[in-house]
Amino acid sequence: MNLIRFWFPVLVYSGIIFYVSSLESVETPQSIPHFDKACHLAEYGLFGLLLARAISHSVTRIDRATLIICTVIGAFLYGLSDEFHQSFVPGRTTDVMDLAADTVGGLLGALTYIFIDNIITKRKD
Repeated sequence: MNLIRFWFPVLVYSGIIFYVSSLESVETPQSIPHFDKACHLAEYGLFGLLLARAISHSVTRIDRATLIICTVIGAFLYGLSDEFHQSFVPGRTTDVMDLAADTVGGLLGALTYIFIDNIITKRKD
């Protein structure tokens, strides 16, 4: 039951990412440089946070470095599958820089999770 509590948000959010990636074309403001990359970073930042939380609560003992590595690999693999999926969507293209932004977003999400977890742990002590 606990695993469902932590993995369900990851599954739902993965579905949302998949759905948004299925949309034919998403207009981004051209006046803001690299706006699309910032969106990828934010999107996968939340994905990374949720994934790190799920992994952390699924394994009895996991050190921070392993948690970060697992989260980044997970974000990279999901981002890779997302870019592959977009190659079949009319009006969409794949972009290695989008994948890089997804991966960095996953890293930032993992780091954010660790930061928040440290604050919560200190308050409990």
